[in-house]
Parts: sequence; C-alpha cells; structure tokens
Amino acid sequence: MDTIDRLLVFGDIHGKWDRFMMAYQKAAFNPDKDLLIFLGDYLDRGELPVPVMEWVMEHFGQRHMIFLRGNHEQMFYKAMKDKEESGSLLSFLFGSPKALWLNNGGSITYSEIQKSGRKEALLNSWLKLVEQLPLYTEVEVNGRLYWFMHADCEPDIPLAEQKTKTLLWNRSLAMHPQLHQGEQTIVLGHTPVQALGYKAQPQWLQDGKLVLMDTGGFMENGCVSCADLLSREIYQSSV
Repeated sequence: MDTIDRLLVFGDIHGKWDRFMMAYQKAAFNPDKDLLIFLGDYLDRGELPVPVMEWVMEHFGQRHMIFLRGNHEQMFYKAMKDKEESGSLLSFLFGSPKALWLNNGGSITYSEIQKSGRKEALLNSWLKLVEQLPLYTEVEVNGRLYWFMHADCEPDIPLAEQKTKTLLWNRSLAMHPQLHQGEQTIVLGHTPVQALGYKAQPQWLQDGKLVLMDTGGFMENGCVSCADLLSREIYQSSV
C-alpha cells in the first residue's frame, strides 16, 4: 500500500442516506491521501436505499475506495436470483430467500425500488454490482496488517479460506472479543455496538486489534459512523 494519511472505514449504512452523507462530508475523504473502505449493508431497514445504492454504484472502482459485501446485499442477491426455485419443497420448509430478505428490512428496499419507476433497471444494475463486491480485503499500512469484512472471521485462518457464512453472518468476535489473540487488526460491521452494551460510536477492543464499526445507523438512537484507524478520529452523523 502506498503511503496514506488516513485509513478510513465506514460501518453499516442501511439506507440512511442523510446520516451517511453527514458522516461522509465530515470525513472529507481525499482520494490522493486517504484509503476508504466500506463494510457493506448499504440497503434495507432505512427509508432511502435507492440514493445510497446509486452513490455506491457511482463510486465503485474509484481510486482508493473499496466496497465490501454485507449480508443484506447477499440476501437481496439471493432473493432476486431465486425466483425459479421459490415453489420448491425446500423453500416451503425453510422459507424462501425472498421471504428472508423481505422480513429482514428488504421490504422497505423493495417498496422504494418499485416507487422509483425504474424497477428493472435498478434490479439489474444492483445485481451486477453485488456480484463484484468482495467479501473481504486486507491492507498493510505502516507495517501493520488490517483485515476487513462485514461480520466476522476466524483470526487463525487465512482470509482466502474463510467461510462465506462466517464473513457475512457470524458474530463470534463481536460477542467474544477475547477470541482474537492474533497480531492483525480486524475491522467489523454487522453487529450494532448498542446491542453489546456500548454507546453509539466505533469501539476499539483487544488493545485496538478488534474494531467494531456498526453504530446502529438505522436505529432511532443510532448513527452512521466513519473512523480513521490510524488516529482513531471518528466522523459520524448526529444521533
């Protein structure tokens, strides 16, 4: 990694466009000097997923910006791709991917897609985007190794060997920080810090080697947060 001034990371946005923009403007990202990583969950739950996803698509691939996949992008993708199997016995027994998505905040997103008047165009472009979103990224800055993923990982297993379900869904490290005894800094979203008893701001645990970035952006007492991992400066929307 070439020299950077700030290693910025954004927690879950969940369709909260105004809160996201407030935090993003405070951070004042400079692509010439900063690296910015997003931990996924751009849509669902919040009331304005369409402008958030449009913004992500507009900025995907731009210099020093990395967008990861969250479990909500995964649910959306599987719901849209699973139409042909929705009548199967398996989906009847276990619930279809579409039902799983709609019941976990996807109903708001689907309603907003329909209201846009561009349903097919949005669905097609969003599906293509999700296909390109990686599950993790690894960065080395100033001799320190950083691992980024949406939800969780097994610290002793190489990133390329991690299970998709772990990276997108699990909460082991968030709930049991002591499980991380390694040297790398692991940065996670997915689990709102308020649910763990912390106040609504990013949390540095395990001597700073575990960072929790989901500050419950979609919750009434939550906010969307960005942090510089090098200085620990926090940029967030008002609660």
